[in-house]
Amino acid sequence: MNVRFLLQPPHRALAVFALAVATTLLFLGTRGLWDPDEGRFSNVALQILRSGDWISLYRHHETLHFTKPPVTYWAIAASVSALGWNEWAVRLPGALAHLGIVALLLRIGRHFAPRRPWLPALVYATFPLTMLASGIATTDTPLAFATTLAFACYVIARFESRPAWMLGMWAGFALAFMTKGPPGLIGLAAVLVLHAFGRRDAGLPSLRLGWGLPLFVVLGFSWYLVVVVKHPGLLEYFVHHEVVARVASDVHGRYPEWWGGLYVYGLTLGLGALPWWPWALAAWRRGGGTFRDAAPTTRLLLAWLGVGLLVFMLARSRLPLYVLPLFAPLALLIGRALEAAPLGRARWAAVAAVLALVIGVKVLLAYLPQVAEALPARTAERLPLHKNAREWAERLDAVVPYRIEEVVFVNDMARYGLNLYLHAEIEKTDVDGDLASKPISDAPFDDVLGHELREKQPPGRVFVMRPAMAARFEAEARDAGVMPTRLGAVRDRVVYTLAPQGTP
Repeated sequence: MNVRFLLQPPHRALAVFALAVATTLLFLGTRGLWDPDEGRFSNVALQILRSGDWISLYRHHETLHFTKPPVTYWAIAASVSALGWNEWAVRLPGALAHLGIVALLLRIGRHFAPRRPWLPALVYATFPLTMLASGIATTDTPLAFATTLAFACYVIARFESRPAWMLGMWAGFALAFMTKGPPGLIGLAAVLVLHAFGRRDAGLPSLRLGWGLPLFVVLGFSWYLVVVVKHPGLLEYFVHHEVVARVASDVHGRYPEWWGGLYVYGLTLGLGALPWWPWALAAWRRGGGTFRDAAPTTRLLLAWLGVGLLVFMLARSRLPLYVLPLFAPLALLIGRALEAAPLGRARWAAVAAVLALVIGVKVLLAYLPQVAEALPARTAERLPLHKNAREWAERLDAVVPYRIEEVVFVNDMARYGLNLYLHAEIEKTDVDGDLASKPISDAPFDDVLGHELREKQPPGRVFVMRPAMAARFEAEARDAGVMPTRLGAVRDRVVYTLAPQGTP
């Protein structure tokens, strides 16, 4: 198909969106869930469906899990309820959020790149990071959608003189806060900074605080209020563990060093925004100018990016996808810089090469087990196949001679992705744990092994552990009056079942 034809009115926006749909939905349900992240998010969502409780979040019926607000869990639970227990349904909310961002950029692109209003959306849809992130079940792409929605409403209110849309901005930031908590308010901080120090900008709209702030509080804080009242001690957890610890401590161990932000976010932005940012930077340098001389639209984008990067750099918990919400304003800024630049064959070839590379990565991840079989044994061992929950479920099902109802991991990482495939609860036990000191949420274990062994053993329960833990497990099981039987092994783990002593 002729690319130039697709990039002529009225086909340009349609072509960009069609490209985004194709690259987003490609292999969406082919790859098995990967632990820990996809397994954790899907497991909590499936617990919602199992219990019918859409307010309190659980990873196991004995353990609360409030590490993230509920929007992503709600979306996955609704998708699975409608489409079935499969990978497609788990990942569809993130994919739709990605496509929603592309649609929003098509809507507001004319305010930033009037000559090529479709270009910011194309830039975003072909960023390697955004394409790959759209196929992972996490909170990051839904958060990026919520912040972009708020940003788009602000743009429409300001640059189209439609002040009622400012309420949409407040609702969007409330949605962002309900998706990932305080990180969802970075964009709001940028707007407030711009309004505080940019009074000379013509056309600054009223923020509609009288209506917008109450709307934000009701939509963004109602759920928090309900769960804090319902679960005493949860407020302290939210404040200390989810805010203070992530911002001011290295408790999470995510590149907390002074250079961590430069390393993580430098690589993320440098590689994740290829091939567009070098061209935009060159065009920007040729154009010259300063922040003071920039147009209001440009200052808005620079403020959003600047405030966001500053906050992410200062916070001591850093992962690549944390900066995903900044890629929408980055795409708009790049589109603005390149709206008059020549887009010749060489540049289109570079974009096509990046697309081909990302699609190749998706193919590789989708068929990683088959690829591993074709590789030498030593090379195959280095592939992260142990993260594939679908393969784990198949191997576990092969060594257990009955229907699995619960999988108990003993002093080991719990593989929560198994819930989707086995329809079984996943539990994590600790040999030397102390139930009295178990935190209200995000606990390191669900139960102590001795207590677990002395419970009435429900049918369908299996225990999984490292071989080094097997001897102690067998001894504690006998002390508890049950007989451990080794069923087999799954990768480098051993699998046990229990029966009352004296039972054949």
